[in-house]
Formats: sequence, C-alpha cells, structure tokens
Amino acid sequence: MNWLHAFAFEFLRLTWEVLPWFLGGAAFGAALDVWLNPEFALRHLRGGWLSMAKASMLGMLMPGCACATMPMAEGMRRKGADLGTVASFLLASPLGSPHTIVLTWAMLGWQFAAARALAGLAGGMAIGAVFLKLEKNAAWLGIPAPAEEKKSPCCSGCACSGGAEDEGEAPKKFWPVFADIIKELGKYFAIGMAIASALVVSVPQGFIAGYLGSSGPLAYLAAALAGVPLYVCEGEEIPLTLSFIKLGLGPGPAFTFLLGSVGTCIPTMIMSQRLIGRRGLLVYAAFWLLFALGAGLLFGFISA
Repeated sequence: MNWLHAFAFEFLRLTWEVLPWFLGGAAFGAALDVWLNPEFALRHLRGGWLSMAKASMLGMLMPGCACATMPMAEGMRRKGADLGTVASFLLASPLGSPHTIVLTWAMLGWQFAAARALAGLAGGMAIGAVFLKLEKNAAWLGIPAPAEEKKSPCCSGCACSGGAEDEGEAPKKFWPVFADIIKELGKYFAIGMAIASALVVSVPQGFIAGYLGSSGPLAYLAAALAGVPLYVCEGEEIPLTLSFIKLGLGPGPAFTFLLGSVGTCIPTMIMSQRLIGRRGLLVYAAFWLLFALGAGLLFGFISA
C-alpha cells in the first residue's frame, strides 16, 4: 500500500508539472502539421549539402515520430533526393519534433532541450555526409528497387500526422489535428509518466551511481545499449530520462540514453532498410550508437 501511495503521488505530481507543456507542444505540432506544406518542402530537397541542412531542419519541424515521417522520406527519394538528404531527414526527425523539444525543456531543462536541437542538426548533417559518400556504392548498400507510389505503413501506436496529404484530401483543420495528437500521444505520455514514477519509487536512491557510476564509462555504455531494445514514441524517452537522473545517472549518460532510445527503435530500423539498403541499415544503426555516445560525452563535459 505504501508503494502504491508513493507511486500515485509521484505520478500525479509529475503529470501535473508537465501537462501544460505537453498540451502546448501538441498545439504547436498541430499548427505546423496544418500550415506547413510538405509538398512545397519536398521540391527543395533534391540533393547536396544545402539540401541535407534543409532536410535536417524539416525533419525537426515535422510533428510525429520517426515512423510517422517515413512516408515523407520515401517521397523525397521518389522525387530524386540523394541518400544524404534522406538519411539527414531520418536521423533528425525523431530528435526535434516540436512537442518533444518543449517537453524536454519542461522536464529536463533548457540545456537538454538546446543540446537536443543542436544534436539533431549536427547529427543530420554528419550522417548525410556519410551516406552521400556511400551512395556511389549503391549495389554494396543493397538498396531495393524503388517502391510503387503508395502510403508507407505506420508503426503500431504512432501518430502518423507527419506525412504528406493525399491528392484530393480535404485541408486539415487545427482542432481536429490537435485532438488527434492528444488522442494518439496521450497514452504514450501517460505510459512514460507511469514507468518513470515506478522507477523513482522502486529503485533505491544511489543504486545506479553505486553500480554503474554516475558518469563513468560503464554508465555511458549501459545508457547507449539500454535504449536499443526500447520502443519509445513521442516523448516517452523524456520522463524515462528524468527518472534515471533522479536515480543518480549523470547528465552525459542521460543525454546518451535520450538520443539513443529514440534513434534505434526497431520498427523504424526495419522500415529504413527499404530506403538505405541492408548494409546501409547497419551503417545507420552503428552511426546512431556512436552519435549518441559522442553527444553524451560532449554534453557531460560541457555540463561538468
């Protein structure tokens, strides 16, 4: 009974603290979804360094998780964008959706939010450069033949509001889109809060620092690997990161977990193979792990 009471108190306290930010982020995401024209953006994403920078910024502006933005990535490829542009978009999209940046600021502080946004831009450009180089060996990457024009499947549970509208589809309106985002993301928001609250009241204080070290090499490695099997969607990683910080994990490893858990989600990886090939997928996954570790180390050094 004491555990249930502590869990309920922590859950309500945490939810009450960040709910206004969640609603504000959802409103911002809905506004972008309604008024940002994906087709206009796609026409400016053909290839080259400038295209990769635009793709990274667009990926961070589009509401929806990495699975939800997959249709746009396919659209870029069909319209002639190079692999560098597509890879930049794929990496940046889960890192900087508007509501996740707002939630990161609310729960983890402006330093985490700013670092997350910068990581999305820098990481998008870096992986774009890698795939721009690899595109010369398309046969080695194992890229399949271009798919027919059709909608990409959406990962289970994600709000697929980030793709382009179908031809002839009625224009989107703000309140229905806002309601859809709340409906789809609310359950994941609640699940993330519940898991975070359970961790805070179940794991003894100092457990992580005592067994892994708050910011030692083992803490970074564990944080990077812990995010791989997790399937987080639309901000679930933020309360989880907060719970690990409360349990003694340092800022650097926490930032590694924050990035790695959204970038290595298995459904996204499987769908990405269609665009970047079998070996390209291995390169993409390896880059994500190294990127999360490197960004965490840099963030830890700056925060020290």
